[in-house]
Amino acid sequence: MKTIEIHASTPYEVVIGSGVSAKIGEYLTALGRSGKVMVVSDTHVAPLYGEGVADELVYHGFEPSIFTFDAGEESKSLKTYSELLTFLAEEGFTRTDTVLALGGGVTGDLAGFAAATYMRGIHFVNMPTSLLAAIDSSVGGKTAVDLPAGKNLVGAFYQPELVLFDTDFIKSLPYDEIRNGLGEGVKYAVLEGGEIFNILSSGLTSENLEEFIALSVDAKRKIVEADEWESGMRKLLNLGHTVAHAVETVTDFVVPHGVAVAYGVRVMARLAFDKGELSEEDFYKIEELLLENDLALELNPIEELIPYFSADKKKAGNKLTLVTIAGIGDCRLTEIDIQDVYAYFGV
Repeated sequence: MKTIEIHASTPYEVVIGSGVSAKIGEYLTALGRSGKVMVVSDTHVAPLYGEGVADELVYHGFEPSIFTFDAGEESKSLKTYSELLTFLAEEGFTRTDTVLALGGGVTGDLAGFAAATYMRGIHFVNMPTSLLAAIDSSVGGKTAVDLPAGKNLVGAFYQPELVLFDTDFIKSLPYDEIRNGLGEGVKYAVLEGGEIFNILSSGLTSENLEEFIALSVDAKRKIVEADEWESGMRKLLNLGHTVAHAVETVTDFVVPHGVAVAYGVRVMARLAFDKGELSEEDFYKIEELLLENDLALELNPIEELIPYFSADKKKAGNKLTLVTIAGIGDCRLTEIDIQDVYAYFGV
């Protein structure tokens, strides 16, 4: 088991290990929590783990309720958010009670935003069940829902009080979901280099899984602690995301987030190489990394994606901030005028 401390505005621990989900009642009790717990989960995860988590909470004296929504990005909406808030009110939740996210990134974003805004903020704990959520979205305090105009346009920064990731959850994940998580892993590998890059270059296994997750969380920890509110360097975590969000929009989310991020990293690496900003050696190392993880994909051409960049929340005024790659472990923020995007990408 590994524990990483996040020193944000709300300090909390990320606990990674086999069987930790079975101790959720103990962990909440240790935090001083009591009373009601709203378990938020989707139609894929709730049948697998919802009852077991609720039973564990009851055993430790909590009063759990379960809110289940249709699995998929389409449910990360104002409609589902409103339904969750209504259910919290109907169940009599107060500011001393807790929202527990049990699921992937959509669940964490939705539940976290509800916790941030219901009664101006109630306790929030995140229990990710996907590899992608474990290494990325469960840490850092970003919560949001989507609008038809774009992803994550309505949200808040709201840190959890605890993140628990049970590595046994990986056993229930299909190959496509593991691959989806590896897409975000590629982002960290290029941002950080070092051991994360080495692990993914040689292949993720059951032996190095816990270490990989811990290294990825620690990489995010360093950035979040330095820039919790994303006023500067935290934007580096958006490597590949401008392209990725456009791909998700164009394909109506048929291409999952992590896979789209890996494609975004590939696009930015190829662009940097073509511009002479990235060495041939590092470019081919990134290509080999993508190949090793079954992520060397050709998706939508960039000319189809650029029209959607103007809806990206990383746009400020007429400026768009891109994360560019100068080398493995050397990524930078590059601001360009929105009218120059086509020329910048050589279209």
